[in-house]
Amino acid sequence: MPVLDASVVIDCIAPDVSLSSRAVRTLARLAAEGAELVAPALLVQECANALLTGIRKGRWSGAAGDQAYGFLVGLPLKLTDDARHVDRAWELSRRFDNHPIYGMLYVAVAEAAGIDLITADETLRSRLRHLAWIKAPDP
Repeated sequence: MPVLDASVVIDCIAPDVSLSSRAVRTLARLAAEGAELVAPALLVQECANALLTGIRKGRWSGAAGDQAYGFLVGLPLKLTDDARHVDRAWELSRRFDNHPIYGMLYVAVAEAAGIDLITADETLRSRLRHLAWIKAPDP
């Protein structure tokens, strides 16, 4: 049961995603294992915003973005209440070079649940490399 962050999920649902991408392979493995996927509720807003940005910049058509949004809201994710973890995310952000609080929210959720965080955010992984439970997507 890992926490997935938006960097992994958007890499799975984006209209131009490669089926051989690290994120897609990771999600496929987790699905095959029957893993429960966890994320803060913020994940939906972050991914939806990334899709809208892609449409606005002409990266994807509106129809492709709509289809990707449908995939997003259909993912079998257990969304947690962000408010319970904001104080810890703030502490982590302040401790680790003022990393954006939304990124640290995923860390706080994983920490509280005692489970792995899977993130494609290399900056976050680098800052927290001493934490073995923060992992990259499958190679």
